[in-house]
Amino acid sequence: MPTNRSKKAARYGALAERAARERYGLEMEHTSWYDAKTSDGTPVEIKAAMLNRASGKTGRFRVFKRYHKKLIDEGGVYVFVCYTARGRGIRIARMRTVDASCLRLKFYGAGGHRESNQAKIPPEKIF
Repeated sequence: MPTNRSKKAARYGALAERAARERYGLEMEHTSWYDAKTSDGTPVEIKAAMLNRASGKTGRFRVFKRYHKKLIDEGGVYVFVCYTARGRGIRIARMRTVDASCLRLKFYGAGGHRESNQAKIPPEKIF
């Protein structure tokens, strides 16, 4: 059973996805490697990270190597969303699209999670 923090993260992530879909006119279509598509069929992976202004700590965007490679192969893009929590909702701080092929990432072992290596990207590397 997920922890309270995990439930909140999932809720906030879903709200960030919805905000990205609305801003960019994306069609929801979840698969293992993307979350939505553009009107011309381009796959889009939406990544969200929380900004915690009180503590000064920020979340990271987690990208998995296997899915990143697939997104590149299919000409896909990322939408990166930074947000702050506001009660049961979120406030979008920043949002940006980036072609997957433009990201140069260093991947490392993820301990078996999703059977792939991962990269954790700090928001300041994107914005």
